Amino acid sequence: MDTLAQEIQRLKEALDRKRDEILDLRKLVSEDIDRKFPSSAEEFSDRELEIHLRDSLAALEGREETKPDLKAVLSHRRTLRRPVEFIKRGLLQTTFESLNEFLDKQNEFNRRLSTFSQALLIRLRHDRERLKGIEEKVADCEENLALLTNKIEDLRSNLDRIR
Repeated sequence: MDTLAQEIQRLKEALDRKRDEILDLRKLVSEDIDRKFPSSAEEFSDRELEIHLRDSLAALEGREETKPDLKAVLSHRRTLRRPVEFIKRGLLQTTFESLNEFLDKQNEFNRRLSTFSQALLIRLRHDRERLKGIEEKVADCEENLALLTNKIEDLRSNLDRIR
């Protein structure tokens, strides 16, 4: 029992050392080390994958409006406020007039990608349900096969006794 307590104490100390190392890395970086980008989808469990897909679809659908609001353009200068705002609005308007076609195509692509992803998610759910049904049928067949194998062995043993 004493060795168990020593081992627990050793593991606690190792855990404390690892925790201190992590805190030192955070100090070195001067911010949290958590990723700001999603990890690879291959690493996700089924539940995490569904959550990720739902969140991604919501993000795609939510970014439909990409054109700036020209009325929201402001200048902090007191004396040149109106001319600067006029120039900023003019630059934004001319820039986005040339980009409107591209943005419309991008929005259409996002919509199609969103509906495609939703369809894939629905298909995945249906395939899981079908797979569960198939697994149940296979389990039933395996049970029946085991019963049949036992019956055949019984028949063989009875046949051997008769001969």
